[in-house]
Amino acid sequence: MRIRRLTFQNIRNHTATQLMAADGVNIITGMNGQGKTSILEAISVCTLTRSFVGTQDASLIRRGEKFFESSVEGVSDYGVTRRFDVRYDPNVGKTIRLDGSPAGNATQVIGSAPTVVLSPDMKAISGGGPGERRRFIDMVISQAKRRYLEDLLHYRRILKQRNAVLATALKQRRSVDRNLIETYDEGLIERAAHIMMERTQFIEEFKPLLRQTAGDVADGADEVSIRYQPDCVREPRASVADYRDALWLRSKQVLAEEQRRGATLFGAHRDDVRMEINGGDVRVSASQGQHKTLLIGLKVAEFHYLARQCAETPIILLDDIFGELDAHRAERVYDLTRNLAQVFLTVVSFDLLPFLRGRNLGESEANIEVMKGEIMEQKIAASSSSDVGDEVEIGL
Repeated sequence: MRIRRLTFQNIRNHTATQLMAADGVNIITGMNGQGKTSILEAISVCTLTRSFVGTQDASLIRRGEKFFESSVEGVSDYGVTRRFDVRYDPNVGKTIRLDGSPAGNATQVIGSAPTVVLSPDMKAISGGGPGERRRFIDMVISQAKRRYLEDLLHYRRILKQRNAVLATALKQRRSVDRNLIETYDEGLIERAAHIMMERTQFIEEFKPLLRQTAGDVADGADEVSIRYQPDCVREPRASVADYRDALWLRSKQVLAEEQRRGATLFGAHRDDVRMEINGGDVRVSASQGQHKTLLIGLKVAEFHYLARQCAETPIILLDDIFGELDAHRAERVYDLTRNLAQVFLTVVSFDLLPFLRGRNLGESEANIEVMKGEIMEQKIAASSSSDVGDEVEIGL
């Protein structure tokens, strides 16, 4: 997928912004707080149906405005014109259109234009709690497999309802109605078993990719591995039925404790992923530099996994990561990503990209300068395909 044009309104400090994208690297420069990240968020809103920052939709709306909207026009690897439109109004909700037609929900869009995002906040994947690692693998698999995303959304809905029953019983100091709780157990366990099996298969496919990409980033200095740690069992199981049986058993074992705590204590929401570097747990044995190397390796591996599963080249968004990297790693990341796909990266200034200092823009590269929510200057090097999609009407 290659984005040709991005237009959006009322996102953060942007009023109305339009940019034409280069096929290769799009370098977005500007001081902090000027609206660089908002451009990446506008892309994320279209391809992932939400901001990668993890904020609520309402907080994206420019102060004083009542809605935001974003539109991406591009071309698939097969030469097909694609368009993604998202509008959010707190009074109406989110409206999503794919190629001009209404999309029933996010599951119809996610994965159509696979997107890989790397930002400093994502360092919690390797150094934070289990929830950060689950969130990472959930986003990757969801873009590759619609059924997984549907199972995940159903699972979260049932989990929320089951937790509400337990919390209400605790608050009212009464026993939980076992017949009622078992009606939730059936759906929860069925969805969890499928989710856990998909996670098992994903880790097995992802492991060799990560070993290779992390090795490339670190020039072979470190050995990286990843291992799935499902809830309820010591080792991953071989089938959905195996996970289903283990979950049913665990549900009986923890029910009394669940009543005391008022929360569900088994299931896919309690899984973890162990990441290792040179045989040790990353959380306790990795240096800051090794954490950065692992995170970059994870994202490059994610790119290759999605490219294979989606049969579509992912878009890469790099948000202010170069300020945290030494000159060698920064150049390594730049070279690795620019040779893979269309890249949108934000950086305060070219001073943080010393390997580009004094160099003219190459073919299919762009420099986009942002100030106070406006694009002040846009330089795009000549490209034989830069005008593809011009016939698509802009709906601002």
